[in-house]
Amino acid sequence: MKVIILQNKKMWINRILLTLCLIVGICNLVSKDYNVIEGTNEIDIKTNNALTMMLETDVDSNQYEVATSNKWPTEGYIFNTEMSACERGGKLSWDSENNRVLMATSSADKCYVYFDKYTTVRITNVTTSNITNSSITLTAEVTTGENPITTYYFSNDDGLSYEESTNNTYTFNNLETGTEYNFRVYAVDINGISSNVYTLSESTLSTVYLADYIKNTVYTGDGNNGLYYHDGSGSYTNAAQEAGDNSYRYAGANPNNYVCFGSDVATCPNDNLYRIIGVFGEQVKLIKNTSLGSYYWSGSNSNRSNTWSNSTLNTGTLNGTYLNGLGTTWSDMIETTTWKVGGMAWSETNTVKQYYTTELGSSSSSTTYNAKIGLMYVSDYGYAASPNYWTTELYNYEPSKSSNWLNVNINEWTISRSSGYTDYAFSVTKLGRVGNGGVYNGSGVRPSFYLKSNVAITSGDGSQNSPFRIELG
Repeated sequence: MKVIILQNKKMWINRILLTLCLIVGICNLVSKDYNVIEGTNEIDIKTNNALTMMLETDVDSNQYEVATSNKWPTEGYIFNTEMSACERGGKLSWDSENNRVLMATSSADKCYVYFDKYTTVRITNVTTSNITNSSITLTAEVTTGENPITTYYFSNDDGLSYEESTNNTYTFNNLETGTEYNFRVYAVDINGISSNVYTLSESTLSTVYLADYIKNTVYTGDGNNGLYYHDGSGSYTNAAQEAGDNSYRYAGANPNNYVCFGSDVATCPNDNLYRIIGVFGEQVKLIKNTSLGSYYWSGSNSNRSNTWSNSTLNTGTLNGTYLNGLGTTWSDMIETTTWKVGGMAWSETNTVKQYYTTELGSSSSSTTYNAKIGLMYVSDYGYAASPNYWTTELYNYEPSKSSNWLNVNINEWTISRSSGYTDYAFSVTKLGRVGNGGVYNGSGVRPSFYLKSNVAITSGDGSQNSPFRIELG
């Protein structure tokens, strides 16, 4: 038991307050004008001359009887503000957050506390999901009451402030890395009646995974920061042309999607600058910002096969010389990937969605090749342009060049072969369009690969001058 006395109160008030404390439970003086007596549900409530609790016998019956229980009702009742009163002017109120009655009185008083029958909404559980270094999603599970819910309230500062939502799910963003937060959640029905307050604690991740950062921090809506979520339900222009693979892809002239890979020096060398094509599942796909040089797609002028598994560009250059040159620290961060290398038929009228469907989607070939390093797909290039061009045939993609960050003003190979021939593969021209040429011709080569999902970053904003920096183990 604890009694805190304000200095300006007289001694006889202390004696009255102590008596009421013995009757009701725990007391705290929290007002300059009133002594506030807080009855808690963990202790007994005595029905006597000081305090009587009245419970309605049935819904809307307006008939009340003295409570037989000696605890505040936890559910099935609501506090009746109008009828609850004290004979000598004391004030009664209901603290829904802590499930208790507050009695404010400056003298001995006799009070009646009324509760009406009412089935309130109840928060039965709150789960957390999508936990990253800077965000946590809360989902409230509820038991409905007599009336529908209008608003949910979510707090991440132990109830000091709340965010309102008409949905039972809410995501807190811009949180501190590796920090524990005390959450509170409650709901209010159409009559303004509040549910119980559900409390829980959860911590953000202490490691900043690149994939999570792109999806949960950089992505704030389609088009923001040059990022688009290809879930097939966007509302922007040409959203119907999305890949529909739930990927997050960068598009536009020059988004901040640079990564320093292969070097940990303070200023990232140009040769170590890569760019993020997108996030696919939990993996980030990169492409080198500059070309390794001019190579035959087949690997040599004498080998004119467009079978990727037979290409020495694949086995000798990309997954040989280039991969080994990265060193084990960096090559171990690259995921071995099942590349789709069946290609598709050449067409001058296909849009990016049509190419995606036959290259990687529902109509794609079953021919695959497992390796760490590959090249970009034709559809990667098509989707890197501003969405305004996604209905344009890729053969006529020249107007998109200035709005497509993947075009670096060179002729370069893609990984996709032309399935109608034995010696042709798809390429991107420096003019901006997609072409189809012999594998025995030389063209630029930019390695592309998928990072493992546990690759984390330490700094950077993704700009060329401040690329994302990889955390070394």
